[in-house]
Amino acid sequence: MNPFGIHTFDELITAGIPRSTIGSRCRSGRYHRVLPRIYAVTEPTTLALCHAVTRWQPAAVLSHRTAAWLYGWTGEPDVVEATVPTRVRARTPKWLLLHRRNLDDAQVGESWSLPTVSAAQTVVDCAAVMSSHEFEPLVDDRLTSSVTRDELRALCDKHPGRWGNTTAVAQLRTAAVRFASEPERLLARALNRRRCPMAANEPVGPYVCDFVDARAKVVVEVDGREFHSAPDVFRSDRHRQNWLVQQGWLVLRYAASDVLTDPDAVAEEISAIVRRRRHNRRRST
Repeated sequence: MNPFGIHTFDELITAGIPRSTIGSRCRSGRYHRVLPRIYAVTEPTTLALCHAVTRWQPAAVLSHRTAAWLYGWTGEPDVVEATVPTRVRARTPKWLLLHRRNLDDAQVGESWSLPTVSAAQTVVDCAAVMSSHEFEPLVDDRLTSSVTRDELRALCDKHPGRWGNTTAVAQLRTAAVRFASEPERLLARALNRRRCPMAANEPVGPYVCDFVDARAKVVVEVDGREFHSAPDVFRSDRHRQNWLVQQGWLVLRYAASDVLTDPDAVAEEISAIVRRRRHNRRRST
């Protein structure tokens, strides 16, 4: 028995199980016919269904939300998604969605010993099927930890016009990287939308600041609840702020709750200050 509990009809026959027994076991609920000539000998899990798809369609590669789940990026999907060559035509049950597209070797990887589109291709695939609310944190997380902007751009350039490419490219322009918290991620995106990107978690002297614009000499700090409740944190931040001010930096502080409530309003204020400071510093030099 394989670890997924999935067998083809021919495998069961070869194992000495008569055709009539297979049918009776399906009727009794002992076996589950999950796809044509594909059976689960136990109650199938999502992982087992993924394996079943690859046994049914040997050219299938798990993709989109399913690939994101297999890589550990998202929760378990309600529907298994896979990509098959354009020549494939097949009716599918409600739990399975097949995308027809020809993949090259560079777009295919492996996860859980199953053929899975590459990490970069998974990001682009998710751009095609996810809402912006769902996709934005995913692409921000991936750019911070597992794929690069260059990988995604190269993939989109190699396959122009493919579903998801336009969204993925647009997301690259506003994506947040190197963020340490959800408020910081939202603020970074809001700043990027205003074409006022600031370096995140950037060192300034002996300190690491949440956001830094060296041209304007502006530092932005996003303060969580511990800023108000932990004496050591409060004291450390005072020392840091005093040092930055003495070095000519303008320090702007915002409560994390305000950023979460309206990141665009906070970003609008910051971008106006940064641009004004850049202009004034340029005139004074």
